[in-house]
Amino acid sequence: MAALTIDLRRASEMFLREWDPKLASALEQLSSVVFSEAAALSTIAASVNLRELQERATQVMGKTCTGAHLLALGGYNVVYLLPFDDGTDIVARLRIPGGGLGNNGRGMSTEDLSARFSSEIATLLFLRANAPSIPAPELYAWDGDNTNPVGAPYMLMQRPSGVLLSPIMDDITAVGWAKLAAQVATFEAELYDRPMSSIGCLVDAAGTVGPLVRTCTSSLLPNDRGPFTSSKEFLLAFVNLELDLVTAPDEWTAKRTACANLNGGVEALSRQYAERWFRLLRDAIIALPEELPSSAPVFRLAHTDFNEANLLISSAEDPTIVAVLDWEGAQVLPSWDARAGLSIWWLLEWMGPDGEREVEKEQLRQIYAGVITERRELGQSPLCFERLLRLLQRRPSFLSDRQQLDDLFLGWFSAAEAQAKTASCLSELEAFRSLEVFIKSQ
Repeated sequence: MAALTIDLRRASEMFLREWDPKLASALEQLSSVVFSEAAALSTIAASVNLRELQERATQVMGKTCTGAHLLALGGYNVVYLLPFDDGTDIVARLRIPGGGLGNNGRGMSTEDLSARFSSEIATLLFLRANAPSIPAPELYAWDGDNTNPVGAPYMLMQRPSGVLLSPIMDDITAVGWAKLAAQVATFEAELYDRPMSSIGCLVDAAGTVGPLVRTCTSSLLPNDRGPFTSSKEFLLAFVNLELDLVTAPDEWTAKRTACANLNGGVEALSRQYAERWFRLLRDAIIALPEELPSSAPVFRLAHTDFNEANLLISSAEDPTIVAVLDWEGAQVLPSWDARAGLSIWWLLEWMGPDGEREVEKEQLRQIYAGVITERRELGQSPLCFERLLRLLQRRPSFLSDRQQLDDLFLGWFSAAEAQAKTASCLSELEAFRSLEVFIKSQ
């Protein structure tokens, strides 16, 4: 049976290589995981009904689907190419049973998975209607019900004709990277120019913002998922998440015990100290205006897993971006948080550590900034809010000892103080002085 399965996979791969030579890079990437994930592929094969998938594709597209060929396997989804009798094709993206490979689906409820699926549909539809410069795949049909005839939530969508960027990055010239960086900046600028009403995730094609859903890169969400109409509300949700934990002694002790190798043990941070610490931080944030008057942020749609693995280009010689893939987990975030979104940080990291290829890196930064700064520099806040949010998202109440917790805040406070002086926002920072005094007095 195993030999038959391998033979079928090989036959499917041969078919795909002949069907479209541009699929070669995707197939090479697939081959690197297919054996290590053999058990997962067996589970998928036993759980989904590919014949039903083909029949659904036939109904939707009005022509006969002649097969279903494994094309890609990710942490949460499996992708099949569906060819038709007229020589065209589409792709089907199916949720992996159980929520994902390995531990990817751990801790995610059925409701979480359903909300993320629905939000991705809304995001793709919104992009197609409202961001024409961004090449998001066209959706033909979808079904988010786990009990549908296919056996898993699925999307039927356009397969853009292009090659995956990740396997061919070494083949792209400096001129090519400059072209790609300019395109990415144009895409981000378009999203920036279509501001949303609040922080959260899209729930429909019209751009209505609902609660946050879990991203593919982080499962952390505050207990209050929004939507949030201000940066202040957004930050408070993460402070309250820490306070909820430190005021639940049994849960707090259990979490600190489980992470003792990171935090120095339960006694390395007293619960009473942590509670006072986070209450002072919450009071300071409550004292802030809803937005800093000198720099009100834009709430823009942000891709939360943007990198070379989710980009299709025409070729190494012509790196025109033909598709931005995998909008699952996309969120509407404030412009001061530039960690997500259509950036080039992944490219700069790929080019090597600081000191390597610096001239080329600086050219790419200038190309990107030349487009973005016509609006406002992403990642900028008079009070360094991105750094404060990073602090809170580290789950410092149970992953840090007291010294680490204090250093995190004092490092942010020092940076915010320096930034606030240049932005005339020192008065807004004063509310945080109480926590600084508390830390230094202990």
